[in-house]
Amino acid sequence: MQVAIGIVVVAIVIYAAVKGFQLYIDKQVRQLTTRQQALSKQSQTTDFEKIEQLGLTGGSLAKLEALQSAGQEVANDQLPAVSEQLAAITTQARGVRFLDAQQNLKKVAATLDTIEQRQAEIRQGLQALDDADAAHRQAVASLEKKYQNLRKTLLSQNFSFGPSIDKLEDQLANLESDFDHFSELAKAGDHDAAEKVLDQLHHDTGALEMDIDRIPPIYKDLVSGFPDQLAELASGYQQLTAQHFHFEIDSIEPEIKALKQAIEDNTALLGELKVTDAENGNHAIEKRIDHLYDVMQAEIDAKAIVDQRQAEISKFLTHAMNQNHHLQIELDRLAQSYTLNNGEVERTRELNEQLKTIESVYQADTTAITSKQAIFSEIAAHFAEQDEQLKGIEEEQVAINKGVASLTAEESKAHETLQRFDFEIHAIKRQVENLNLPGLPKDYLDYFKVVAKEIERLDHDINKLVINMDDITKQLIVIQADMATLKEKTNDLTDAAVMAEQLLQYANRYKTNHEEVQAASVEAQRLFTETHDYARSLEVIATAVDKVDPGSYKRIEDSYYANKQADKGTDKA
Repeated sequence: MQVAIGIVVVAIVIYAAVKGFQLYIDKQVRQLTTRQQALSKQSQTTDFEKIEQLGLTGGSLAKLEALQSAGQEVANDQLPAVSEQLAAITTQARGVRFLDAQQNLKKVAATLDTIEQRQAEIRQGLQALDDADAAHRQAVASLEKKYQNLRKTLLSQNFSFGPSIDKLEDQLANLESDFDHFSELAKAGDHDAAEKVLDQLHHDTGALEMDIDRIPPIYKDLVSGFPDQLAELASGYQQLTAQHFHFEIDSIEPEIKALKQAIEDNTALLGELKVTDAENGNHAIEKRIDHLYDVMQAEIDAKAIVDQRQAEISKFLTHAMNQNHHLQIELDRLAQSYTLNNGEVERTRELNEQLKTIESVYQADTTAITSKQAIFSEIAAHFAEQDEQLKGIEEEQVAINKGVASLTAEESKAHETLQRFDFEIHAIKRQVENLNLPGLPKDYLDYFKVVAKEIERLDHDINKLVINMDDITKQLIVIQADMATLKEKTNDLTDAAVMAEQLLQYANRYKTNHEEVQAASVEAQRLFTETHDYARSLEVIATAVDKVDPGSYKRIEDSYYANKQADKGTDKA
């Protein structure tokens, strides 16, 4: 009983699954059938007749026939075949051949996609043929009107094109002949062949239109603009030469003649319809004419500058030469008393030669002006250069004068400093002699003699007939430093000697009871009287006394410097 029930359940499940698959496939078949019927309806409504009525020929007719053939294949073969395949799938589903049915459904769907794409291409192809026909009809009307306008322009404005008119008319005639051929092809329906002719027509027509636009302004310059300017230049040149103007390179008349030939050459290029070459030639002519205007205007402007600056340069030059003359006299005078170390005399002579050169050029320019042979642009350039040179010369003159002007003052100051040094070294000598010392250390004496000799040499050099102030200044600097050192050495010597004497006297109270003090006193006295090493003498006795009477040296030292400071205050007062 249980087995029977299980069999029944399994049978029910299988039946339900089969029924479910059949329903799914039936649904898919219905959907694909709907797509197939829609495509069939589209195939039937494709308007081949409209395109057939255009009366196409040649390549366009071949395209239409290919599209018709493709449409027939879709309508008569491919779509009916899809219907048969869908019917077969239904049968397969009822026969429980579900896998076959599923695979065939995919194939049918792919076939319908292909048919749909093919029908879209057919419609696009038909539309392209229709558009080409419409475009060519429109092109026929547009080009016909354009050629009429071009013909009208050439007839009504033929004077604006000069020698180009004949070739322009020839080009227009050739275009009209090509247009007739295009029109015939378009009317005959051979739009493929017509399209190739139309492309060339558009290119050639555009080129002709550009030439018609570009030629009139080019020809206008050649026939009136440039000749008028050359006439003006020739007239201006005659007026300027009548007013005694001259030019650096007398090429104005030959250039005017050459420009007339260039105008003729460019006009010939227009006659050959070499429009770009003629246009470039016009630009070159324009630049050359502008250059001639610039050359003439430059001389006019230069004359105004020369008239304005001639007297100014003359005055400046005269002033500079006078200044240089006075400077040379002053340097000659100073050279009798001083050595001039910076080439002042030589440089002033060079400036004088430079001024002579400037004067020579200026005189030549003045002569040219007076004799009406002046090239004013050259003279204006000379004036500008001379102004800069004279400014530079004046700056150098001022610098030289300033450099030597202080020599007398420097000499006077050097004499004063020498007297001070002489006074100071004698004061040092008196200061040391007043100490009544038994002698002086050799190194101190040597240094003193060096400074004394330096002062003697300075006194000798500063009283020469011709003084080298650079050397005097260097000696002053050296002596100043050496004198400061000598003063320092003298102070050290004085301090050591005086304090050594005071400590030797102070040590007398300890010599009897302290042998070390007695021995130190003997040694310090020896150093003081025999070797004159006062610093060492002070050190020996100070060390011994401090041992028996700590702080005694510091007290004596402080007292000494306090009295010394008080004495300085009294001297100043």
